Amino acid sequence: MNLFIDSSVALAACLSRTGGSRLIFDLARDHGWALVVSPWVLREVRENLVTKPPEATHAWLKLRKRTIVEDDELAFDWPLVFPITKDKPVLCAALASADILLTLDRNDFQSLLGETVYGLQILTPGKFLQSQREAGRILPEMPSGC
Repeated sequence: MNLFIDSSVALAACLSRTGGSRLIFDLARDHGWALVVSPWVLREVRENLVTKPPEATHAWLKLRKRTIVEDDELAFDWPLVFPITKDKPVLCAALASADILLTLDRNDFQSLLGETVYGLQILTPGKFLQSQREAGRILPEMPSGC
């Protein structure tokens, strides 16, 4: 299963070792989840890390190695009718390369959280982990705040 990691999820994974975002990175290999990012996401992470504690950058250098970088998609063959502006490239890249888009960005993706766009599910890490548990996957206890 290909999981597209939005910059909000990558940053959360860098900032907390115990949250759902980090758990996604920690469980990915054992559960066959490919963690997909795009150059757009990598740029957003880089730009935001400068305002975070140095430990976050050190964490990202390790977590980044667990991702697969797919090309940015800036256009899409199907109509995309909803109010996403800044993060439209994130959605287009996810549509082109993943089964699920994981995001914590409630500003740009609020109306799409929990929805499906052309077969792509858009979930928070916590909701994704909950869905995996409900589907019978054996996962550790969910961290608080997921």
